[in-house]
Amino acid sequence: MDKRKVGGFMNRTALCIKMLNLLKSRGKMNTDELAEALDTNKRNIREFRKELEVAGFPIRETKGRYGGYELDTDELLVTPKLTTEETMALEEARALIAHHKEFDKFIEYNTAIDKVIALSRDRDRSSKVYMDAPGKQMSVKEKDMMDAIQKGVDLSQCINLTYQGQKDKKPNTFLFDPYEIIHYRQAYYAIGFSQRRNAIRVFRISEERMSEATLCDRKFLKDSDYLLEKYVGKSNLIKGNFETVYIKVKEEKRRMFKEAYWGMGFEEVETTDAYSIFKFTTEDIQEMYRNLFSFVDACEILQPKTIRNAYKKQVRTTYKAYKEKL
Repeated sequence: MDKRKVGGFMNRTALCIKMLNLLKSRGKMNTDELAEALDTNKRNIREFRKELEVAGFPIRETKGRYGGYELDTDELLVTPKLTTEETMALEEARALIAHHKEFDKFIEYNTAIDKVIALSRDRDRSSKVYMDAPGKQMSVKEKDMMDAIQKGVDLSQCINLTYQGQKDKKPNTFLFDPYEIIHYRQAYYAIGFSQRRNAIRVFRISEERMSEATLCDRKFLKDSDYLLEKYVGKSNLIKGNFETVYIKVKEEKRRMFKEAYWGMGFEEVETTDAYSIFKFTTEDIQEMYRNLFSFVDACEILQPKTIRNAYKKQVRTTYKAYKEKL
């Protein structure tokens, strides 16, 4: 066999595998991003996708400005999963090593970490932008800034932010470590560590206040003590009557429950073969009750007790009203 053909085949196979690892570790990527990461052209990326699908790796394509390719993780073979603490340890090690310029193998190390996380990570199929209600249409610039901030959240990379607060006479430019994005009362907010203020701050994503948000190469370490509920509430950075709720969900309804929107900071805190326990922060308790009712007996509110008891009372009242008519 012609050695050049063998070499070309092996190189193409290697690029396909690298593309698979990138999509597993980083999530949705467009053809430009993939072509740059693999040092090839966009036409090859489309060919690689076809070859991966033939090999049994389904890849979804989203059209449009914010589209791209992403793995259909529900169809992939199960691989050993890292714990949250293990993944965080790897990311923190990556960030620490990035600051040591004397380490001349960082590019290879960075690729290795991507491969390790790719073997384990089960990324959410949707973006980690939390929404509590539909809001006004965002401008193209606002969407671009939010997209940059979301990438910063996913990759633990700093954002170069230009922002003018209500008390500022002019915009200020500084580094911002984005922790998460939430949607509250028809507005989007980025929560994270302001290196200008040296504290956790909330920044509204709007052209009137935020004039620039660009992704930096610099990595950051997320404060291990950070909890969303510390920064929402009557007397906190984002004010409102928020409640943090724990709900137990039977295994057969787990996927459907995860597909629905329940509140900010949604996470699965415990998983067994029979059930999962989810935690989230919500302001609209009545909306949560309505959503829970559609799951019938597959969900159970565990905490807080006041909300659990209030829901039980509503269910009993509803049952009583219909029982009398039967």
